[in-house]
Amino acid sequence: MEHVDDYFEMFKEESKRYEFSTFLIGVRTSKESLQKDREIIESAGTRIRSYKEEFQFLLGSKIERELHYTVDFGMPEFVFMVSQENMDYSIKIKSVYIKGRYLKKRRGIPQSPWIKPGRGKEMEKSVSEYIGQQVCNAFEGKNYNFFALGREDVDALMLGTGRPFYVQVETPTKRSIDLTNLSERVLMESKEGVEIIDISMAKQSEIDGMKDLRPDKTYEVGLTIEEGNRSDLEEVLKKYSNFKIDQRTPSRVLNIRKDKTRERRIRSIEIERFSGKQLILIITAEAGTYIKEFITGDNGRTVPSLKNELNINVKIDYLNVLEVK
Repeated sequence: MEHVDDYFEMFKEESKRYEFSTFLIGVRTSKESLQKDREIIESAGTRIRSYKEEFQFLLGSKIERELHYTVDFGMPEFVFMVSQENMDYSIKIKSVYIKGRYLKKRRGIPQSPWIKPGRGKEMEKSVSEYIGQQVCNAFEGKNYNFFALGREDVDALMLGTGRPFYVQVETPTKRSIDLTNLSERVLMESKEGVEIIDISMAKQSEIDGMKDLRPDKTYEVGLTIEEGNRSDLEEVLKKYSNFKIDQRTPSRVLNIRKDKTRERRIRSIEIERFSGKQLILIITAEAGTYIKEFITGDNGRTVPSLKNELNINVKIDYLNVLEVK
């Protein structure tokens, strides 16, 4: 209690570095001290503040009165934790969150850092790095965590309305920035390979809810028919409405995915263009569907597949994601 003014000066000095408006004072103490304090209160026969509560009240009131911050017992932005046992203190800064959608406009950009065992990082920066590093720098944070609603292949584009994402910035110095300027920086840093749209500040509860979503996705697939010919192609594809397929983990991702069979649904298939040997399909499918393997069959690991159903052999020229619903 004798050091309330000293801790006030410590709080004042530490708080200069950070932009925030709400705070909370915490006290870390031993169980023995708390029990002793509880016994004294009970013996007094009246409701009085414990020494822990009294310290928090005195220091917190002084901070509110002189520094004009507001106590928040729910989600404070700045937590000042005092240790009763060694008289030390620590601070904890609440993370900031942003959400938005990203477009990947150049092939060859992975969504997360591309690491190969024994060889380290390969390829160029990832979508998560282009976005996360710029966001973290803007808020002057110590670290960031990037999450997106699903992922596209490294050789696929993410077009249309973009893919939802969020970034958590840990220990931010700033809490309010120009989000428009942030979008411009990501576009410039990625040489127009990655663009972010609909960007805004977010709450952690919104992000937690996003993690549970499993939206359908719509793809544009360019194909070349190498063997076989189907004049009735359009009629055949009409039956692919809420069509069930069984997909065993694709051979190309067995090194990072558990080998198991999953049931997925193809919602619809439409022909965008069919000229000679060139075919462009618009496919809408359930979350988690491997579109390339649905087309090729992956040597029997996806059943049925377009290759076997149509009795033709096709080469996939490109794959674009158009919508994450």
